[in-house]
Amino acid sequence: MAGKKKPLRADLHIHTFYSGDNKITPEDIIEQAEKANLDVVGVVDHKTNRGGMKTRELAKKLKLVVLPGQEVLTSDGEIIVLGIDDELENNMDLLQTCRHAKKRGGIVIIPHPFDISRHGIGKHMEGIMKFIDAIEVFNSRSILRRFNQKAFEFAKKHKKPMIAASDAHTRGEIGSSITLLYSGKNEQEILNAIKSGKTKIIAGTAGIRNRLKGIIKNRILH
Repeated sequence: MAGKKKPLRADLHIHTFYSGDNKITPEDIIEQAEKANLDVVGVVDHKTNRGGMKTRELAKKLKLVVLPGQEVLTSDGEIIVLGIDDELENNMDLLQTCRHAKKRGGIVIIPHPFDISRHGIGKHMEGIMKFIDAIEVFNSRSILRRFNQKAFEFAKKHKKPMIAASDAHTRGEIGSSITLLYSGKNEQEILNAIKSGKTKIIAGTAGIRNRLKGIIKNRILH
């Protein structure tokens, strides 16, 4: 009797230097993904999908599946959109942005929704429930445990699929938290698995050293 297929190991929230606040290159992501035994990465830069598109191009002959996306800043905070190749406009109304993402075939993930130190949309999720495909219930860079706990409780209450991710802004953070995906290994199957909740989270922290490195690098860049 054949054994069950192993789930895919995915870090669905990684940034590159295209975000403007770190020095991670697409090559760094590919190399670190191999070290972390990742099968899937979501590259979602602030305000652009250039990092994701470049990483996917570089990895096209590799086993690594790259999901290009964008962490879009809306009037009420940030959302992650995966599954579309074109960029979404930033600073638009939250509901309008979700509609545009869905119209283009994207999936909407809510990152760090209750982290008050970043652009979490928090209470505004209530108004876009029908557009939410998954909630990031563990973000490695959220310093206070309650931020992630509140996201977990919200997702559980509303029966929304859950993911965990690193939100990496330094190379060493990649893979610090991952999502196991019970899916085939092509982009559409992976996106469908996220939407249908065929996920399991493995949570970890980025570590204060990596957080400090990210802060220092950000100050140098600016």
